[in-house]
Amino acid sequence: MLRLAPLGPAHAAQMNAWMHVAEIAENLGLRSEPSLARTLEWIARATEDDSILPFAILSDEVHVGNVVFDRIDAYLSSARLSIYVGVAGVGQPALRLALDWAFSQRVPSLNKVWLTVHVENARAIAAYTKVGFRVEGTLRDEFVLRGRRTDALMMSVLRRDMVSE
Repeated sequence: MLRLAPLGPAHAAQMNAWMHVAEIAENLGLRSEPSLARTLEWIARATEDDSILPFAILSDEVHVGNVVFDRIDAYLSSARLSIYVGVAGVGQPALRLALDWAFSQRVPSLNKVWLTVHVENARAIAAYTKVGFRVEGTLRDEFVLRGRRTDALMMSVLRRDMVSE
């Protein structure tokens, strides 16, 4: 069973391990070497900040990834979504779970969830599209991947696309 749980210090070691996986680190656009201490510091800051909602993705109570809503804008009723998974096969179901939580349960007035993804992350783009995200535009040279610049897509999904009124 897949569920979201509040992210906490108990999840730090697994997060740090995933950030040392080259594909995950590249797709996250990490700018410095990850460490357990930095991961714990980020969790502490994120859980204290009202504009960030960080979650662990649990599959049968095993930590398999993270989803974070941040840049929450009450006036625009929007939030940015970041997600990464360390286990194959849970990305799309975790996306659906996170969007259901955001639109139906936690933030009923939320209108839009948006994200950016570099254009070479075809697996993520396909998953985002399958759950309802649409491309809003291209951010030219927005991402540095393996030392070279590449474009990023801005994608979003609206509440009305996910929730029947």
